[in-house]
Amino acid sequence: MNGCDLRQDVLAWLEEDHNLRPEHQWRVDVAKRLAHDDALPAWDELAKHGATDGRHILSFVIDAAEHAHGECLRLATAEESERIADLIRALDTLREAIDRAPFLDDTHFIDLDGKPVMFSWRRTGAKVAAELHAPTQVICLDDLLEFARDALPDISTADRQRGNPQLAAFVRHLAARFQDRYGVRMTGAIARIASIAYGDPVTQKKVEGVLRVASR
Repeated sequence: MNGCDLRQDVLAWLEEDHNLRPEHQWRVDVAKRLAHDDALPAWDELAKHGATDGRHILSFVIDAAEHAHGECLRLATAEESERIADLIRALDTLREAIDRAPFLDDTHFIDLDGKPVMFSWRRTGAKVAAELHAPTQVICLDDLLEFARDALPDISTADRQRGNPQLAAFVRHLAARFQDRYGVRMTGAIARIASIAYGDPVTQKKVEGVLRVASR
């Protein structure tokens, strides 16, 4: 699998009739841009890191663009930003309390919609349960709290990136999808894809800067 193979998947998608509503026609425009020769370096990097289906990449790009648009329809008020900050602090406090509390390494069977699953407070207990009770699903509260924190609208980041918050949001969302799927953010590929999708030059250094701000 190489970059040309991944791009061919997008070309095949373009040949299909997707019967898109007018407000979704921009997806075709994005796909056409991703199928251009200028995008080949990005496809090559994606293939290098294990991508095997160009349609998945196209889906990630479209999804990131939609989330970025929705996130930036308006910027938060100071009061809304403070409420999000309060929630982040509460989640962090709870995770710290779980980490310090004694007697929370055990796991317990619980019923989840008629399906038995294992519940764990901490990752250490979850790891042991996964080994001893495979293939039973293990739910770890510490993991869930981390997921909840990561899923919060990044209002503070948008406030710090008012120059082009939609582009910054796109970068963050696409990086998260690449990290989740391929185990690496691929900032070089994201820079090329963002440049192509938004029609403005985006450097790898700029992408790395956006992600540094988002991680503060």
